[in-house]
Amino acid sequence: MESLETASAAQTPVVPTGVTALVEEDQQPAHKILIELIEDLDKRREVMRKVEAVEDIIQASDELKQERIQLWADRLEKHPSTIDRWVRKAMGPDGLASLARATRSDAGQIKGCKRWKQSVEYWTEFILKTYNDGVKAKLGMTRSLVNNQLKGHAELDLGLKQGEYPSHMFVYNILDPLIEKKNRKVRNPGQGPGIIIKVTTGKKDGEWVEEDIEVIRSNQVWQIDHTRLDNLLTDESGGLAGSVWITAVIDSWSGCVMGHYLSFGSAGSHEVALALRHAILQKHCEPEYQLQHEWEVCGLPEYIVTDRAKEFRSAHLKHIASDLNIKLRLRLYTEQGGIVERLFLAIKTEFSALVLGFKGGSLKERPEHPEKYACVVYEDYARWLVRYLVDHHNQHSYPRVANQTRLMRWWAGLPDLKPRMPASERELDFCLMKTLQRNVEERGCINFKNLVYTASLSRDEDGHWRYDKAVNFLKNYEGKKEKKVIIRYNPTNIIYILVYTLEENGQPSKFLGTIRARDLEEERLSLKEWEDRKRKMREEGKAIDQTSILAQQRDLFNTSIEQAKTLRQRGKTENNRLTKQSEHSDKVLQLFPPEAPPSEVEPESKDVRGITEPLTSEALYELLPAEDLQSTQETPKIQIQPALYVVSDWNEFVEEGW
Repeated sequence: MESLETASAAQTPVVPTGVTALVEEDQQPAHKILIELIEDLDKRREVMRKVEAVEDIIQASDELKQERIQLWADRLEKHPSTIDRWVRKAMGPDGLASLARATRSDAGQIKGCKRWKQSVEYWTEFILKTYNDGVKAKLGMTRSLVNNQLKGHAELDLGLKQGEYPSHMFVYNILDPLIEKKNRKVRNPGQGPGIIIKVTTGKKDGEWVEEDIEVIRSNQVWQIDHTRLDNLLTDESGGLAGSVWITAVIDSWSGCVMGHYLSFGSAGSHEVALALRHAILQKHCEPEYQLQHEWEVCGLPEYIVTDRAKEFRSAHLKHIASDLNIKLRLRLYTEQGGIVERLFLAIKTEFSALVLGFKGGSLKERPEHPEKYACVVYEDYARWLVRYLVDHHNQHSYPRVANQTRLMRWWAGLPDLKPRMPASERELDFCLMKTLQRNVEERGCINFKNLVYTASLSRDEDGHWRYDKAVNFLKNYEGKKEKKVIIRYNPTNIIYILVYTLEENGQPSKFLGTIRARDLEEERLSLKEWEDRKRKMREEGKAIDQTSILAQQRDLFNTSIEQAKTLRQRGKTENNRLTKQSEHSDKVLQLFPPEAPPSEVEPESKDVRGITEPLTSEALYELLPAEDLQSTQETPKIQIQPALYVVSDWNEFVEEGW
């Protein structure tokens, strides 16, 4: 009994007040005694480093204390506020012993809460099943994603309130043995309550001209950047279509996503312009997007801040900013674009990781054979992303202010609670894709992307598009090559295109109207969808049996070739005797008369070079057979001319009386 009491007293020593107080003058400090009682060597080493840091900071002067805190924060990979909390704790009544408390007997055990409506086993099984199902589907599962699934299941499916289901720490404790812990970098402490962005307008005398922008309201500073998303998409036929790029526009004051644009090719100045146009205009999403909130953010910014990529320094973007009275600025430091990078990280971990075909942002994160799980088409992916941006990101709590979402902060930061808007949507048409010149054909038709657009369409009583000659506003341009027009189009919907006049004598082009694709019934069709549809039609056309078509073409060609050979051979075997040369031709071909009977004198007509004189009626009379002589007795005597001449000039031939 005495030994047990002694051991108990050794485990719970009486700690005197003060950091350097001793139990007795010849004994060790209390915190060292507690450290020696820790059996886990890693835990003991961690506590010793913690005590060493606190002792060093306490002994430092007040001027160097903050510097020491930052130094130990870097060494221990902790936040400075954590180190400061240790120091305050060590200055309390328990001294350094408070940093070396003995581990509780139930430490490491997973415990629940009496307020939970379900058992610990139920939630543990749900967490593990959710994580394992995501891993089998090659999704980028993390502890945070599993926690979101647990919260959704508890609140939406079970109708529980916060506190009636496990917190995120319970989820993390369950998954920590399964998920390998990564070395975490020291968190950026931020720049305080104010938002100051260091930018530059360019170089002067070889040095960057610095400027500080203090962000104090919504729509004051927008930041634009782009990245490639981490999902493999497919086309309608199931083939791989690759991954898409997103160009995002972020409001620096609220963190709201103002607009975006998706493209399969790497983003350039035109993609930036389309994203900016989408951000400025009011957005109306169709019911198939299944949004629970409206995408309310819109308006014109005062500043646009970007990095120094060439697409942000293009003449196209400068022209747009000049027309809209927007100031373009470049980030002076990479860290100034952290608000956009945080969005891209959130899209990766909270959206892309939950979509099939996730390929990760690096080779280390990439699951095996992600192409086998790619099954999402571009249209579905674009709708899901919009829902994430509107219902998730913009509705998320703003990290700097309690009880305020990003959308609420955007509205609260607007001057007079009203965004500055352009006078009309036409002012933003130059943000569309580059202009194309076209000729106007009959009925106000224009050809573009293998589609026929016409201005001669109007809706009937049933809402169908019908030909209407009276509404053709391009009649004055029909069939006139010298009067071309300019068209602009939005690649997200090519059912309609915009028509403008050409710029002449320095005068800007004028908007003429909107024309519609004549042969398409739908109201919305993206350029990507149309190109996929054309490719599919070509592939289906190749699959059709064309044996009969090819056989007909082959046989017709071969027959014509044989007939041509026959005609050439027949021409060579014809009677090629020549008549006397005429003044109209070098050689005359005699087809008549037939072969004459033999005579004593060889007639000159048999000479291969032709006869010297034309045959008269008397000579012909002598050559005729006896039986034909009776029928020719009453025939008048006429001069017989050669039967056929090959002449070089038919008009001359006629004029000579032939």
